[in-house]
Amino acid sequence: MRAAGGVPALLSASDGEAEISSLLERFDAFLFSGGSDITPSFYGEGDCGSVAPDAERDAFELPLCRAVLAADKPVLGICRGCQMLNAAAGGTLIQHLPDVDEKFALHRRPDVMKGYVHDVRLLRPELFAGRSGVMSVNSMHHQAVGRLGEGVEAAAEAEGGVVEAIFFPSKKFALGVQWHPECLAGCDPVQRAIFAALVARARK
Repeated sequence: MRAAGGVPALLSASDGEAEISSLLERFDAFLFSGGSDITPSFYGEGDCGSVAPDAERDAFELPLCRAVLAADKPVLGICRGCQMLNAAAGGTLIQHLPDVDEKFALHRRPDVMKGYVHDVRLLRPELFAGRSGVMSVNSMHHQAVGRLGEGVEAAAEAEGGVVEAIFFPSKKFALGVQWHPECLAGCDPVQRAIFAALVARARK
């Protein structure tokens, strides 16, 4: 984020609505990062393969994410953050990809953080520095976006139809990516451009 010209600030969990309003006033853009699985009840499901959810973090991030979207603040979601954006819009998650198809186990490769694991088909090239066709990404997840939330569209998908990126066409800038562009940005200009686009929109 700093390399793109932004000044990051780390937020700690809080359950105060007043604090969320204050955060919206103080910050120009938001990034929801990766991490633990989201508590299934937060998107209306029982536990079907989620691993060690962080309910305190979820209770803070879900209303914040909804408030950010409602205020049309620029927002980027990475991995869990992408899933949080979809959940905030009323969508669901696939709780364990290998339960859908064993070949989807390839998506969980934390040992290749700064390398490429599989390709994604770009459905909205304008969101990825105009890159068209397919793009290689890293992959560190066992969950993924399921049913798309209200106002959410797929921006990239992997083989088998796994959604790898989402966006909100009605928002100024609201993008979620399932991979980790921060691990690739040092050598991949398309990944750097994702952060540059967030900062550029924040400046406006």
